Amino acid sequence: MKRQTSRDASKASRALALVILVGAPLASVPAGCSAIRMWRRLPTPRVSRIEADELQAAFDRANRTMPAEAREGFALRRASATLTDAMTGAAAAEKLLPTMSTAVNALSRSRVGRLQLAAARLWLLEQAGEPIASWWPALRVYLEGMRRANLEHCQAALTRHWAAAYQAAGLGPGTAYGLAEDLVGHPHGPFLQFFVPRLRRVIVEREQAGDIAAATTCRNVLHSLLRQWVLEPGSAGLRLLAADLLADSLEADAGDDVAETQALAQSLRRWRSAYREAARARPMATLDPHRKPALAPAAHERLVARVGLTTWLGSATLAAAIIALLFNWSWLGDRPAVVHRARLALYVIGLSVIVTIGGILWIHLWPESIHHDLRSDFSSLRYWWRHPFAAAGLTLALLLAGGLVRRRAPAGGSRYAPRLGAIAVGTWLVLAAMLWSSAWVGEHARRDYERALRTAYEDPVAAVLGFDAESALAELRRWEP
Repeated sequence: MKRQTSRDASKASRALALVILVGAPLASVPAGCSAIRMWRRLPTPRVSRIEADELQAAFDRANRTMPAEAREGFALRRASATLTDAMTGAAAAEKLLPTMSTAVNALSRSRVGRLQLAAARLWLLEQAGEPIASWWPALRVYLEGMRRANLEHCQAALTRHWAAAYQAAGLGPGTAYGLAEDLVGHPHGPFLQFFVPRLRRVIVEREQAGDIAAATTCRNVLHSLLRQWVLEPGSAGLRLLAADLLADSLEADAGDDVAETQALAQSLRRWRSAYREAARARPMATLDPHRKPALAPAAHERLVARVGLTTWLGSATLAAAIIALLFNWSWLGDRPAVVHRARLALYVIGLSVIVTIGGILWIHLWPESIHHDLRSDFSSLRYWWRHPFAAAGLTLALLLAGGLVRRRAPAGGSRYAPRLGAIAVGTWLVLAAMLWSSAWVGEHARRDYERALRTAYEDPVAAVLGFDAESALAELRRWEP
């Protein structure tokens, strides 16, 4: 009777082993798929998988339906880029004005195009060696009648439109806006850096010639342009450049209202300096495709922590799975693998909790190691990931120790392999469940980060300064050139 009972137990043990060997991998598939899906949706992996044809099709559709404000931004961008190409020798000088005129003629609301043409005319006069006294007659057709003109560059509208094209290609809203901002670039920076000093020289020359009306016209146009570009939403670099140039011009123009202009210039410099200091203190965004300073650092760090915990649990789950598959062969033997179920459950749960807590502690005590790993490219051994190996090592150590826990040596030989296999299977399944939940939370953290990043791009200066940056510009808003 006892022999029959033993044979029945052996058959049940072998049947259970077969079920586990087939069922455990199937049960862990959803967890693995969730973790892989979360990883593939992160900004850098997702950007790397975009096909050129897919992206081009998305932009073709977007450009066919470009709204009016975005078209203005595109035309102004093209005009500034044309001027830069001519100044750097990348385009023929004789084609400068015709090419820029074609772009400017597409404008219907912004008058910046006239100033871009004025800058092109100035560059041609300078290249020809014409004296400064001859500059104003050539410029007045572009500058007169510009009092209170609309001088917006419409860069934000163009960036939003191209960001929508990136989103249509499958990117998150924040990552899409960042790439669109990179695509728009900084074409107006060279335009300002060339135009403002030359127009300042015209102002000085006109004042020395006694033509105060012309000097006032040039000054009003210059200050109106810079004021609007400081206040208009757009890239932080363009706003800071405009603020710096405006502060220089105000300090140079201090007249009867010297106290007011000096105070305004100082407030602009404080605003600019505060941004630069805050930007230097910002950590780099590890998950950003181009490693920019983090505009949404809190959301970014939460996402990094979730990704780190998911990869930690993924490595631990894989280690437990390998041990389970290696040692469950012993369950197919003639002797039953007798394991105390309650003790097994307690040890499995305890081991899984210790592994998870170990990952949490690693992330909080050595956060830079997670950033290091997520930046790694495996080009050499020192760039290899560290925390997955730590997770696998901790899991293996606990599993091997668990196989040794027993009250006394059983009769008929060691049961180390069956016991280790049973603990590994249980740990594998519990860690797989934790991996699935971590990947699910990580996906929500990714979405929160994308939304927070997109909101920050609406006003990157305020996002970096950490307070209502617009209040620092209240004095500039009240000021009229």
